[in-house]
Parts: sequence; C-alpha cells; structure tokens
Amino acid sequence: MLSKDQMLGKYQILDRLGAGGFGTVYLAQDKLLNRKVALKIPHHQTDEGDMLREPQIMVHLKHPNIVDLITAEKKDGIFFMVMEYVDGESLDRMIRRERALAPARALEIATDVCSAIGFAHSHQVIHRDLRPANILITRDGVAKVTDFGTSRILELQKEDFARTRIGSPPYMAPEHFKGRTVFQSDLWSLGITIYEMLTGTVPFYDADPVKIAQAFQSTPIVPPHLRNAAVPKALSEAVMKALAINLGDRYLSAQEFLKVLRPLREGMARETRPVGTAVLPSHLSTPGHAQRPTVVTHPRLCRFCYRPLSRTAVTCPACGEKN
Repeated sequence: MLSKDQMLGKYQILDRLGAGGFGTVYLAQDKLLNRKVALKIPHHQTDEGDMLREPQIMVHLKHPNIVDLITAEKKDGIFFMVMEYVDGESLDRMIRRERALAPARALEIATDVCSAIGFAHSHQVIHRDLRPANILITRDGVAKVTDFGTSRILELQKEDFARTRIGSPPYMAPEHFKGRTVFQSDLWSLGITIYEMLTGTVPFYDADPVKIAQAFQSTPIVPPHLRNAAVPKALSEAVMKALAINLGDRYLSAQEFLKVLRPLREGMARETRPVGTAVLPSHLSTPGHAQRPTVVTHPRLCRFCYRPLSRTAVTCPACGEKN
C-alpha cells in the first residue's frame, strides 16, 4: 500500500483509484513531464513472468477505445505499469448513478467498446473480464476499455479456446464457466454490459457463481425492451443475439456485432423524437395517461464482489472496497 505524496521513481502518489483481484491502481504525478498518470501495481510481486503478461499484451493494443499503456517499470523493488490517466468515471459508477442509460447513450458506449474488443481480437487477445467496472468514460464521453490483467493471447494454431475460468460471474458466458473461453465469450460479456446499461441490472445475479451458470442454462433472459419500454425492439434483439447460448446463434465476431450496432446508433442519432418516449406495449399503457418508460430496478451491488449494498453505502461491508 502506497501513501499519498510518496515517491516511486519520478512518480508522486496523489490518490488511490481502486483495487481489483490482481492489483491496485493509483493516481500519480509524473514530476519530470508534469502530467497525471495511473500506476497499476500487482498485488503479487514475486513472479516476474506473471507480472509482465499484462503489459506485454497491452503494448500492442494502441486504440482510441483502449486505455493506453505508457511503460512498465521497477523502482525500489516494486514493479508497476504506467498507464494513461482517464479523467472521467467508470461505466459502473455511471449506471449506478443513472440506474439506466438512454438507449442512444448506451449505443455510443457499446460501439466504442465493441470497436476496442474487435481490435484486441485482431491481435488474438481475449479480454475475459469485460464489464462496466473495466470500462472508463472520459469527460468527452469516449469509452475506453481497461484491465487486461485476466486477458490471454489465443494462439489459434495451438488451441482455439482459453481453459481457465477467471472472470466476473454475472458477465461470464456459459462456455466461460466451463473453462472454454473463446472470442465470442467477450461478445457475450459486452451483451450483458449493454443489457445492464439499458435496464440498470444484469439478467441474473447470485452470490453463488454456480447458480448464475445454471440460470443462464435453464431460465430464458427477459429481453431489454420488456424491462425498459424506452428500448427499441431492434436494439433489444441485437443484444439478445449477443446473449445466445449456442455459439452458432451468437455474433461470430466483434466486426459482425459492430455492423449491427453502428446503423442503430446512426438511426437513433437522426431520430427527431426525444429519447425515452418510445411507445409502451399495449398491455403496459394506460388510456388517457402520458406514456413513460418502465424500468425494472434491482438491488445495488458492490462493483468488486457483487454482494448487495444499501442505497447509501460508500464502502462494501463484505470486501471493504469503496463504491
């Protein structure tokens, strides 16, 4: 744990931004270049090969929708990654604040993220932990994917899937639970993320990951437009295709998913009626009353351990992380 104003090489620690399963991220000031950066310090500092895996992946992922790796260094016996500091907020925080995003805004973020994932896949990289907490939104509204700590490079000539089950259960694809993660597994995670943007909740949540896996196999997912009447049916159908249990029914690639998302985004941008005034299905509308979108809300969850939080809680009582 580093303290405020502590120096690590040329970097002055300003604040602790957060922590995950693999490391802690700090906001720091580069005293030589006079700019703010993010320092990611792995929890375990003993296995150099393991520590180098993420920066060795990220060094090739230069894309406007992926948080940029500047360098990796070792000072005072501490290995750390120096990364672009995104002055904004996580998508997770945005969803918690707004409960559900306007479909047009959700589409803007979705296309940014899908573009980033497509680029990573073109470099044979599976993210494996795509979720709102790992998507940062700049003050200009640009989405950037971060945290490739669980990612793997898939060498297609040797194997066509990643074997481990590392990930965040509410966002993991059915095949991911079985230890057979493929590129399409990231598209499922993106589908769940879009679903959460549109409805304010994931399709299934349980403290027991096994029950989540079982729910995906046994219980049909309620389409987003039935949870939030402001969601256009075409967008709802696009999300549901990303959430097809069978890989053959899911989008085959991020590029295929993008070909669906981009026209939807452009169409909504041209739409003249205000966002959020979609016509309610007849069984939900009341004659003589203004029609309003219906959003199904669910308990607030910790963005680190996914356990329920009270509406006013700042720190999770289960894992101790700030939300």
